[in-house]
Amino acid sequence: MDDLTLDVCVLMTGSSIGNPRYQNTCLDLMKRMLAIDNYKLALDKKRQIRHQYLRKNGEGTFGHHFVIQMALKEKTVIIPWRNLNDAIRVKLEEEGFTRNSEDYKYVICASGTCCNKLVSHTTRIFSV
Repeated sequence: MDDLTLDVCVLMTGSSIGNPRYQNTCLDLMKRMLAIDNYKLALDKKRQIRHQYLRKNGEGTFGHHFVIQMALKEKTVIIPWRNLNDAIRVKLEEEGFTRNSEDYKYVICASGTCCNKLVSHTTRIFSV
C-alpha cells in the first residue's frame, strides 16, 4: 500500500490550472490513484492540506473531484502532526522547505506515511 502526499500543485496541474508541461502526468497519477486499490491520499489531521486542495481546485475541476472521490472511496489516510528531527529538517531546508514555507505541511504529512514520499507537480518525488 502506498500512502502518497501530493503537493497541491499536482492537483492544480492535473486540472489545467498549473504548468501545462506536466498536466498529463499529474492527471494520470490522480486517475491511477482513484482506480488502483493500493493507493491512498495522505492528509494531515489538522485538515490544512484538504482545505488547500479544495480551495485551490474549485468545484468542477478534476482536482476537486479527485479529493472528494478519494474520501468517498475511503482511500485517504489521516496523518497526525509531528515534529521533525534536526537532521531531516536540515536536509529539507537545503531543498527549500522551511517551517515558514507554505509547503511545510506537506513535508510533515509525508514524513508520517508508510513510504515517506512527497510528490511534486514536476513529478519529482522527495523522500522525507
